[in-house]
Amino acid sequence: MRASIVASSVITLAAILTSPVHAEQERAVSYRGYELNVPADWPVIDLAKNPTECVRFDRNAVYLGKPGPDQRCGAGMGPTADAVLIEPVGDQTRVTVTGDRYAAMATRVDEAAEPAKVRTVQPGVYTGLGFDACAAPSQGAMDAWHGGSQFRAIGVYIGGIHRACAQPNLTPGWVGTQVKKGWHLIPTYVGLQAPCTSFRHRIDLNADAARRQGREAASDGIAQASRLGMNPGTVIYNDMEAYNIGDGPCSAAVMSFLSGWTDQLRERGYRSGVYSSAGSGITDLVRNHDNRAYSRPDHVWFAWWNGQANVDGGKFLPADRWLGGRIHQYLGGHDESYNGVTINIDSNFVDLK
Repeated sequence: MRASIVASSVITLAAILTSPVHAEQERAVSYRGYELNVPADWPVIDLAKNPTECVRFDRNAVYLGKPGPDQRCGAGMGPTADAVLIEPVGDQTRVTVTGDRYAAMATRVDEAAEPAKVRTVQPGVYTGLGFDACAAPSQGAMDAWHGGSQFRAIGVYIGGIHRACAQPNLTPGWVGTQVKKGWHLIPTYVGLQAPCTSFRHRIDLNADAARRQGREAASDGIAQASRLGMNPGTVIYNDMEAYNIGDGPCSAAVMSFLSGWTDQLRERGYRSGVYSSAGSGITDLVRNHDNRAYSRPDHVWFAWWNGQANVDGGKFLPADRWLGGRIHQYLGGHDESYNGVTINIDSNFVDLK
């Protein structure tokens, strides 16, 4: 669960943030008029003193301050944990919580009005190199890489219950600027995961419920994409992390969920993409390619870290499937530097017609 609340007055959150079912030792944290009790072993990170600290929602922690524009984040991610981010928003304060521990704060409010958006359809037509990073890089980093690298596509995590990193840079203005500079954006949504994984938030094993969950995820993905200025026609990729395709009920639930995802996107004028490992979700999609019980996505993005910058799917993805709608993540998390700017990325080769 991820929720945020914005307040302008001084309030005490200790009663809200302390759950009676957790009796471990706690310590008090005070920031901008807020007071909260958290487990004593949680790190409390001052982002003003540590501006490159990665605000990750896959570890138990408290972050105080505004996430920096140049966070040093690893490209990988883990299951969402309980975490708290308290940050200034003008003269107000926004509190973001993840996980179930502080579910009492699950109150969402509209963010401040954004400047005029550049309306765009992404990723568009592109063949070449791309990368994805846990947090959208700062404008300075994007410009440095635009001038010094061959990358012209970037995966951006627009939402989902398991999105691992805070996204202080990912605004409509940022999107518009990248589009104007010639970047192709790959909007990625990290929602519910397979029921046979250790992720906290998982797909229902019931096929009908799983389809509904897929539709709900797609609706939220559309809302996030639209907020950023991405119009109908945009492909939104559902990130389905690796799972055991030998588990029949689990596999069927994932296929039902992705069918609901695809159906809802298409009905709203968007296009469906699926990211997964070549040996799990992509293999499942291939073997169900002609199964009329499921809806086939428009694009696939397969993780196969063989170091080959092409869209050859080898034994996992036949050459006649999803032609012109493929992305190959060919290298996992590693550092690359251009014009003095280092980012931890996954490397991709993109072929979108």
